[in-house]
Amino acid sequence: MMRGWLALMACVVLTTGCVSVSPSANKWTVESRVDIQTRLGLSYMKLGRLEPASQALERALALAPNNSRANHAMALFQLRVSDRAAAEPYFAQAVDTDNDNFSARNDFGGYLCQSGRIEEGLAQFNSALRNPYNDALYISQLGAGACYVTVLNWKEAERYFLLALVGRPKLALALYHMAKVAFSQADHLRTRAYLQRFFDTGAESAASLLLAVRNELKLKASDLVLLHANRLRAEFPESSEASDMARLMATAND
Repeated sequence: MMRGWLALMACVVLTTGCVSVSPSANKWTVESRVDIQTRLGLSYMKLGRLEPASQALERALALAPNNSRANHAMALFQLRVSDRAAAEPYFAQAVDTDNDNFSARNDFGGYLCQSGRIEEGLAQFNSALRNPYNDALYISQLGAGACYVTVLNWKEAERYFLLALVGRPKLALALYHMAKVAFSQADHLRTRAYLQRFFDTGAESAASLLLAVRNELKLKASDLVLLHANRLRAEFPESSEASDMARLMATAND
């Protein structure tokens, strides 16, 4: 599940080149130095170089302990190293010191919902949605929808996913989530329609193909079952979904 969150709720990671320190470096503002170290930490984290990422982010926070972006980056780092408890105070600091950091609110909301604190998580997403500077509303909408999925509130989940699709009709993640919501409500024709739209975007995953197989089995569409099953075997032969599909097919043929 955590992969899904991290896939639905991932922040934009900024890249930077190597930074050399010159005699004039002491003329840089604290804000500039914090920004450089934060960018450097995020870049190292993207590359999987966790030790230098930690060092860069620690330098940023030593310079400005209340900096929202540095705290947000450190929270993501703590999640990356699987220290969820350590991440929370950094998330809290990030949103408390900059109300307009909607990206931090989105990630904090995801963290809270994944921790079972649904109302707190939704409060973060709703705050991000009310932010007039939020130019990526669909991320907040996807996050809120995914939060409602965790408590099986299909109606509210669907409402937020559809809002995301209003602005981005070809948003693959929203289409896939809508397919899952429809399948959970045994609405198999709608599931087929959303999955087809999902595949039409060029997106494909082992999970989506397994869902397609399960859905077409419900509709008794043997030709489509075979189509999606073959794609799953061909494209993701070593996946757990391929194993699940093999067991599912064996049971269906009994």
